Amino acid sequence: MSPVFFASRFEGPNFLIIENSEDVFHLSKVLRFNTGDFLEVVYNSKIFCTVIKDMNENRIVCEIEEEKDDRECSVEVFLCQSLPKREGWEIILEKATELGVSGFFPLQTERTIVNLYKVDIAKKVERWNKVVKGAVEQCGRNKIPKVHEPLSLEDAIDIAKDEGAEILVAWEKADLSFRELMKEGIKDRIFLFIGPEGSFSDKEIEILKMAGGKFFNMGPRILKVETAAIVALALLLYEKGGLGLL
Repeated sequence: MSPVFFASRFEGPNFLIIENSEDVFHLSKVLRFNTGDFLEVVYNSKIFCTVIKDMNENRIVCEIEEEKDDRECSVEVFLCQSLPKREGWEIILEKATELGVSGFFPLQTERTIVNLYKVDIAKKVERWNKVVKGAVEQCGRNKIPKVHEPLSLEDAIDIAKDEGAEILVAWEKADLSFRELMKEGIKDRIFLFIGPEGSFSDKEIEILKMAGGKFFNMGPRILKVETAAIVALALLLYEKGGLGLL
């Protein structure tokens, strides 16, 4: 599967225009695309097979050949992750995007080791969304998951409730295994909560229980945060048919 790029606008009768400077540079100077080459382009969350008709340093003009099949999951999973260090968080953003996650809610929990200053948040979120966009282009999705600003556990729970979503919690002390939890039946709109190194605090576990959270364990071994997030997402999306393998 070839990478996809996002058009900024449609120009009649059937042209898509790529104007993002980084994308134009990457296509022309790094990937060395030329006029006449085929390119998959996304516009309005739809993916199209196009032919490059014109290129310059400011824009790439692509003529639509046909619309391609949708590549998004039928199930929506939002990852609510207690913020780890930068390297681990960016691995999670990239791999979770490739798997098909619908969005990210970074959490500031009691044991979160990363403390963000308000002045830095906008730049951090911009960086995180850039990582996600790159992962989307690489894996060929037609929607870009949004990375929200960091928020509290309580605020994330409130959003999940407002959305009518299932609240799932990966917790090492949970009685149910992932497979046992799946047998109970899970909605197709899910907020998946993953704690920090050292797990959620007792107080936070009680808050999640009071919110109606469903808890599952991931086996007897202690997993790093990024491992737990990626494995839990992969299992969940597989079981719900979101990986396109069922």
